[in-house]
Amino acid sequence: MDVTPEETNLAVVRRLCEHWPWLTREEFHALLAPDCDYRNIPIPGDRHTGPDEAHDMLSRMREHWDIRLDMVNSTAAGSVVLTERLEHFKHRKGERADCELPVMGAFELRDGKIVAWRDYFEMSHARSLLS
Repeated sequence: MDVTPEETNLAVVRRLCEHWPWLTREEFHALLAPDCDYRNIPIPGDRHTGPDEAHDMLSRMREHWDIRLDMVNSTAAGSVVLTERLEHFKHRKGERADCELPVMGAFELRDGKIVAWRDYFEMSHARSLLS
């Protein structure tokens, strides 16, 4: 049975969304295009280009937080994948409030790699992460 482009795109995005805190730099390179544009939309100026910048920004989270990721829904149409996720953060030293962050993600893929990644979330839910 042939795998559709949508199924391939969903698998790439699911791997990223379910494992980003633990992925190596090499795994980010396998999933993201060299010019991937990654943005956290509600944070002004929060833009990262390429797998190295995305990895560097996200891997810092695991230094201070125990993270659990739940994919709630995902769908694909052509080269676009949309996700609904729930990301749970518990501060390892208990110095910050736990955070449960609902996230909507929009991903664009080309040739099996993510070329654009935009996450949307309510800033008030992410206060303890950003302080």
